[in-house]
Amino acid sequence: MPRKKWPHLKNGLKQTCPKCGDARLFQKYIVPIEACPSCGQDWRHIRAELAPSWAAMTISAHVVALIYHLFIFDNGWAQWQQTLAAMVIAIIICLIALPPMKGLFMAIAWLNRSEPPQTL
Repeated sequence: MPRKKWPHLKNGLKQTCPKCGDARLFQKYIVPIEACPSCGQDWRHIRAELAPSWAAMTISAHVVALIYHLFIFDNGWAQWQQTLAAMVIAIIICLIALPPMKGLFMAIAWLNRSEPPQTL
């Protein structure tokens, strides 16, 4: 029976268990729990790899480009001040966006029935 995807993806974005939506998905900043205490889903074999960081950087780049053109560009600041402001904004946005993106990609991997890695 096919699963409805949007509720599970929303749960991942909220950083809760994509399966039940009750328990937190991460025990630390982006360290996933081993198993959900609410539904028992095993999260040890679900890997998000580098996709969340790429998504966070893409979001950050688009937001920083908009902020740069609206507020920072051509305001009389020195070039090093403009660069420093853009870098600080980009880092903050990446740090904020990374956990929801990791939750989203873990939900996507779980929905696609990701299998544990095979040992040789």
